[in-house]
Amino acid sequence: MTEDWRPGYPIDLRTPEQRERNFKDHVSPDFEWSVGRVLARLTGARVYLQDDNKKQKTPDIRIDYDDGRLGHAEVWMALDDRHAEVAGVLSRRPSLVAPNLARHWNVNVTGGFRLKRDKKSYTEWLPELLTRFEAADHVYEYVPRPDNLSVHPGLLADEARELGIRGLSSYPVRDGEEGLVTFTLWEIGGPADVTWEPFHDWLDGHLNADSPHMRGNREKLARASGDERHAVVGVTMTSPWAAFHALHFDADTLPPLRPELPNEFTHLWLIGAQASDRCLAWYPDRGWFEPHRHWATD
Repeated sequence: MTEDWRPGYPIDLRTPEQRERNFKDHVSPDFEWSVGRVLARLTGARVYLQDDNKKQKTPDIRIDYDDGRLGHAEVWMALDDRHAEVAGVLSRRPSLVAPNLARHWNVNVTGGFRLKRDKKSYTEWLPELLTRFEAADHVYEYVPRPDNLSVHPGLLADEARELGIRGLSSYPVRDGEEGLVTFTLWEIGGPADVTWEPFHDWLDGHLNADSPHMRGNREKLARASGDERHAVVGVTMTSPWAAFHALHFDADTLPPLRPELPNEFTHLWLIGAQASDRCLAWYPDRGWFEPHRHWATD
């Protein structure tokens, strides 16, 4: 028995460097630890965060059940690479001082935001663009919705949308202040009702994608010994609305269809890595269920 084991919590075998790096992740700080906590709470088993980079192809998590069964889990986030790049850049520099502006601007951007335009960084071309908005008196001081550029057509609004900007708002600077630009990165929205058909289309396509990343995930679990091979997908704001919304608190139904799992996976988890309230799991002996209704601990 591991002396520091607490029921409902993972045992962290990662290096201090790994833990620090994962904690600083701009998308979801230490999502792997959060997953370990969820798995430990549901199963009541000893859950190890075991991939310390000492061996190749080691699954992220090992699950040791009291009855001798063994499981492994591989954890990843369904994240659009372009969106991740933009989020990473803006998280490191979340605001710009812009003395040439007379207002404080908030810029609501998508994952398609252009970090460079005509060899100019966004730190250069964006203040120039906002100066033109001010000159045209398009200041969006009272904004009813975050994607307001879609309902305010015009040449400047069209240009901004093409550059990956979905909304703008601003207010005048006060005496002694300089112009400032801050950012909101947001790219999710859709119908209020959960739509399971596009959910299943996305999920099955994602799990069976012939990409290096997904081939690597499947290979790591295929090589693992044991009784269970869990695929844990972190749903993000870059995931399709049908997947993101299925993990929202007001979604109270379960997916109607069995997931099309590759042979390397036996169990499936969908956990919100960003701004969600719900977790879904699929087990071969029980189908879809909500883990928070079945905690073995707490």
